[in-house]
Amino acid sequence: MQPTEPEQLTGKVVHWRDDKGFGFVLPDNLAPDPENRQLFFHIRDFTDSKIRPAEGCRLQFTLAKDKQDRPIATQLKVIAAPAKATLLANPDFIDLDYTQDVALYFRCAFLVLVVIALLFGTLPYVLPILYIEASLFTYWLYRADKAAAIARQGQRLPEQSLQLFSLIGGWPGALLAQKKLSHKKRKFLFQREFLLVIIGNGILLLWLLSQHGQLFLGRLALWS
Repeated sequence: MQPTEPEQLTGKVVHWRDDKGFGFVLPDNLAPDPENRQLFFHIRDFTDSKIRPAEGCRLQFTLAKDKQDRPIATQLKVIAAPAKATLLANPDFIDLDYTQDVALYFRCAFLVLVVIALLFGTLPYVLPILYIEASLFTYWLYRADKAAAIARQGQRLPEQSLQLFSLIGGWPGALLAQKKLSHKKRKFLFQREFLLVIIGNGILLLWLLSQHGQLFLGRLALWS
């Protein structure tokens, strides 16, 4: 017996927080109690990632439940919008899903380059290139996240991801981005973690360039 497709429901957006990326939709055919009919929904659950809903828009969705077993709307699609509603497609929208995919590919490529440099015993010589590449990419990530913040998108890049790229050598690019883009530099907890990342990266770099580090790298090299 084949599983049945989830029932497609329709409803109207009665509340939307664009700065937070969530809202509530009033279904057309659910419980009669108006106070219990409004369903929570999040921007990440739209089938089109470039859509920005607005109050008064009509949505098509399926019914699901969150971790607390509360009904929510998912698999959302805008089917109609009133003339006075804000634009559905945000021209300043930053596709952070694409950005995170590129970040994943960069991490994999970066790891491959480090492993190759270790095996050939050339890591100390290619470190400047790795730092430059990581810094340029980290700056790009900060700029994408800043643009998403300006566009008031609900989705943002995880701070752990930004810190990770700083840790692998991109902290100069992160520092430049914080000053030039005025991004993340006023968040105390983030800045405290960022300082620890710089210190950790510096300690690792000094050890790699020390006599003990050189001996360790020499044992890893297979074709030096």
